[in-house]
Amino acid sequence: MILVTVMIAGFVCCACTLNQRSSGSGHVFDDSPQARAMFRKADRDQNEYLTYGEFQNVFRSYDNNTDGLVTSAEFLEHWQDEMNGTVTQGLHVFTILDVDKDFILEITAEIPHIYHWFDFNSDWKVTEGEFVVQWVKIST
Repeated sequence: MILVTVMIAGFVCCACTLNQRSSGSGHVFDDSPQARAMFRKADRDQNEYLTYGEFQNVFRSYDNNTDGLVTSAEFLEHWQDEMNGTVTQGLHVFTILDVDKDFILEITAEIPHIYHWFDFNSDWKVTEGEFVVQWVKIST
């Protein structure tokens, strides 16, 4: 188990615990229990992958006023309510997910890009493995 802390300009941007696991082929990859828990919660039908609809629903749950936009304030409020990490960690994740860098996630415009980034084999299914690998990239 490894504790990773990222500092940018003297501020802690992300601190999370990672486990290293072997892929069986000699490669070691980082694992995140937090990402696995988030994935299981989002996988409503328990079929071991996230459809585009399930993925989109995660962001819709962050949209407190149901206007189709997730502001940084809405994101951080939900982030803290779900105990996903510190405000600083949440802001770090939000700024990476915010494709056009306007501090607003537009569900219909930006979520497709985010989904395809998580779905790195482009099969329209985000597996737990894909989610964890990509989550570790943005959360560390």
